[in-house]
Amino acid sequence: MMVARYAMLGLALALAAPSVQAQVPDENNASMATGTRFKKAPESPDAAKGRWMQKRVANCVFNRSKDEVRKLLANSNFYTIDFEQAGFEAETMFDDLGVSYCIGRLMRGADNRVYQMYMQIQYSTLRNLLAEEVYLQDFDSPPAIVPGSAPDVAGRFDGRRVHPQISTMAALADCLTYNAPQASHDLLEARPGSGKEEDAIEVLGPIVASCANTSETEMTVATSLIRQMAADGLWSRGHYTAAEEAN
Repeated sequence: MMVARYAMLGLALALAAPSVQAQVPDENNASMATGTRFKKAPESPDAAKGRWMQKRVANCVFNRSKDEVRKLLANSNFYTIDFEQAGFEAETMFDDLGVSYCIGRLMRGADNRVYQMYMQIQYSTLRNLLAEEVYLQDFDSPPAIVPGSAPDVAGRFDGRRVHPQISTMAALADCLTYNAPQASHDLLEARPGSGKEEDAIEVLGPIVASCANTSETEMTVATSLIRQMAADGLWSRGHYTAAEEAN
């Protein structure tokens, strides 16, 4: 399994493993009386535009290669891709999925400066962008959560041990989407950089801080990271729950 390069965008993975027992604010009232205070990382208009362009590239890739993308997601996690099981070579995966084609299609007539700044999509970023697109294709509303069920998504790692960074992020994504499924869904439906995205982040940011269970008094997290967490968490809930029910 190859570990893709990644940028944490403001959230240190040295955080303690998130506590699913932590008191989490209701998703319709994101205020937190105590604990870590959430602070959204500032984002420039160009960065928001870049994220919107990345989403459009991911949508193009998924529409061109739906079966291959689904197999990729089934053999990957937030940070890593098992290229052999997914049926790709690391060096040629972007070409096999038509990423360059989709970028070129998007960039016809676009600002070349933005292209150079934001179209360098890494393995992990592309994987999470694709998780968002597949989830939105399959679900019009968030997967139902059984009352009293555990926050952690069963079947994620199929009993395998994984790197602590991977399990930590999985627990964060599961905690987020368990406690705020509708707001997570609303975030993925919102256009990057839009007011609707901002509204969803206002709800989800404090929940991320609570799920992280860190001793820090303030946590600064980028919108792009929260969006990727929501995508991974919701896609995983839909995918692994369906697999469990099928068995």
